[in-house]
Amino acid sequence: WNNVTQKTIRNCWIKTGILPTYDDDDVDEEDSELNVDDDEIENLLNHLPESDDVIEYFQILDHEIPTEENLTDKEIVNLVQADKENQEVDDDDDDDEIPVIPVKKAANALETFINFFEQQNDNEFNNEDLRVFRKYLHVVRVKEFNSKRQ
Repeated sequence: WNNVTQKTIRNCWIKTGILPTYDDDDVDEEDSELNVDDDEIENLLNHLPESDDVIEYFQILDHEIPTEENLTDKEIVNLVQADKENQEVDDDDDDDEIPVIPVKKAANALETFINFFEQQNDNEFNNEDLRVFRKYLHVVRVKEFNSKRQ
C-alpha cells in the first residue's frame, strides 16, 4: 500500500465514473479566480439596497447561538416536581369509573338506534341484526318493568 501514489488513487476514482473528471490545475485556476479582496466585497455590499440588513445577517452567522443553558438547582427541583404532579394527574384519570346508565335511558337509546336502523336502505344493515337489536330492546324493557315493580 505504501507504493500506491495519489495519482493512482485519483485515476481509480475517475475510472469508477463517480467523480467528475478534472485535474488539480483546473482547481487551482478556479481558486485563483475566487480570490476576491474583502474590501471589494464590503464595497459591493454597501451599495446593495438594504445592505445594512445583509451585513448584519452575515455577522450574526458568525456568533455562537446558545442551544442549551445550565439549570440552577431550584429549576431542576421544579422540573422534577412538575413531572411528579403530571404523573399524579394522569393516575387520577385512570381511576375514573364509567357511570352507571339507568335502564330507561338505555332502552330509549336502543329504541332510537333501532328506528335509525330501520330507516336505512343500505345492504350493510342486515335484517338479522335488526332482530338481535329488537331482542335486546325487549330484554331491557323487561328489566325496566321489573325495576318499577320493586
